[in-house]
Amino acid sequence: MVRFELTVQIGRSRQSSPYRESYSQPRSRSISRTRHHRCSSEDRIPLVERAAPPARDDDPASISLPPSPTHNNAEKQSLPSGPRSSYQPLSTFDNEPVPNRPSPAKKSPSPSPKQDGPGSYTDFPPLRRNFILSVITIAGFFGPLAGGIYLPALPVLEKEFNASATAINVTVSVFMMTFAFGPLFWSTFADWKGRRPLYLISLAIYILANVLLAAVPSNYGALVFLRIVQAFGSASVVSMGAGTVADITEPKKRAFAMSIFLMGPQCGPVLGPVLGGALAEANWRWIFGFLAISGGILWLAILFFLPETLRARVGGGRIYTERPIFFWPPSISSPLAPSWERGPPPPVPTLKGYWNLFIYPPIGIVSFNTAMLYSTYFAIAVQLPTELSQRYNWGPSGIGAGFLAVGIAMIVGSLLGGRASDWRRARAAKQLPEGTKIDPEFRLVDQIWGVLICVLGTLLYGWLVNGSKHPAAVLFATFLTGFGMNWVFVTTTAFLTECVAQQAAGAFALGNLLRNPGAAIASAITPTLVAKMGSGWCFTGLALLDLLLVGTAVILLRLKCPGWRAERAAKIQAGKKVSGSVAIAREGPPPSGGVSRG
Repeated sequence: MVRFELTVQIGRSRQSSPYRESYSQPRSRSISRTRHHRCSSEDRIPLVERAAPPARDDDPASISLPPSPTHNNAEKQSLPSGPRSSYQPLSTFDNEPVPNRPSPAKKSPSPSPKQDGPGSYTDFPPLRRNFILSVITIAGFFGPLAGGIYLPALPVLEKEFNASATAINVTVSVFMMTFAFGPLFWSTFADWKGRRPLYLISLAIYILANVLLAAVPSNYGALVFLRIVQAFGSASVVSMGAGTVADITEPKKRAFAMSIFLMGPQCGPVLGPVLGGALAEANWRWIFGFLAISGGILWLAILFFLPETLRARVGGGRIYTERPIFFWPPSISSPLAPSWERGPPPPVPTLKGYWNLFIYPPIGIVSFNTAMLYSTYFAIAVQLPTELSQRYNWGPSGIGAGFLAVGIAMIVGSLLGGRASDWRRARAAKQLPEGTKIDPEFRLVDQIWGVLICVLGTLLYGWLVNGSKHPAAVLFATFLTGFGMNWVFVTTTAFLTECVAQQAAGAFALGNLLRNPGAAIASAITPTLVAKMGSGWCFTGLALLDLLLVGTAVILLRLKCPGWRAERAAKIQAGKKVSGSVAIAREGPPPSGGVSRG
């Protein structure tokens, strides 16, 4: 690099630059300052012409320069400037030959965050991305597992706590209601403060609740309270997991990655009764002891190995590429990437912001769809043990194993649904001009098939049980219901993360907002409806509701979503213009002779 003095360079540019008048004031300030400080060999400024990143809020009078792409040194330089010159470019003048200077036809590297493109969305290598996905999938498994593993122990708890069946069922209802609204609290910070701290804090609360449940005396009030705390601690991992998937997976591959993540939350209610039945036979307290021990192992894995992924804090994760995979000493918070590498910050989370997000038609309609389908599945899930016990004389172990059919269906439905959605999106992208963006609602077409399969399974289940047909046929019907439901869920989640990418965790939490309350209502009214109508007509009615309401909603989304999305983008742009006008009005006119932002 050419050795030169900053004062000499500026003095030369004053004689030859055509921008002498508009740049006169900041340069005079620079000259006055540099008379007292000569640039040493460690303070030289790279001579590559590039646009400086915006000035930091904590240092508005300086320009932080990214490191030169042609050198490995990591020094950062700062130039004094005028009060309105934070966007001035640095350049050389007089056409001097400068080593390593890019040709005029090539643009200098931009400090803006990475955009979609082959290998450019994230800096995490494939192996580490797979590890992150595995950890959050396991974390997502624990919340629903805590709800499902508890069910086989309900008769035991009635005797242990000397309470009625209705009173013990209250502990199930409060868990489900807390698990429904808890993600709204956690996702408020997940999209703003980062994923890693909240994983650690929420799982610590979850572990503490399980330890107390396993150790405290048999007190009904304590049982209800600790179940609420347990649900609150475990509710975070579902919404944050969806946000993490969006952080590390580019949109064209997101549906399949989301299908893998959803295997955790969706297998919890299925495998929970199997594990709970085995543990309850030994001692009901071992249910919570098992949850505490396994949760502690997961917490340690996150503490020592899981990096921060929020793009507003670490961008594509380049700051982790030269750091060891094992974090020592461990810390809850994560380092910040340089400002020019970070993604755009999401809106500041507020209750009003959540409400505005919820009333955005695509999110509201998707929340209703998932609630309807999950309520249908849960109506089958709460009725299946009774039918298998009374009609087919199955024991507790057999009833728990009966849930494996729908569990396998959920896994297969998620994987195939995600893979099919990504395949269709990739095929459509090849048929469009290069650089054309695929609309988020493109994924909604795949939901039609999932709705039809779910409706068919619900209809078959009702009439097969009503006629006491072979249990294998009944379990096959539950397989169809679970398969179709998860086919819809995985495409819905991918749609939400693309529809409002900067608020992926919040959108996913809102998408689940109505799911657990709907399941709680279904579990309360299904036994009564079956007793009065019979299984056949009860589940026929649910199947028709799914077909008419959910099917119509999917078609409506496909037709109206482009207009809604354009209207929302226009409102956001208008809000930015108003905010910019207010900021300029408060800042006042530029000083005489100052440099304009252009």
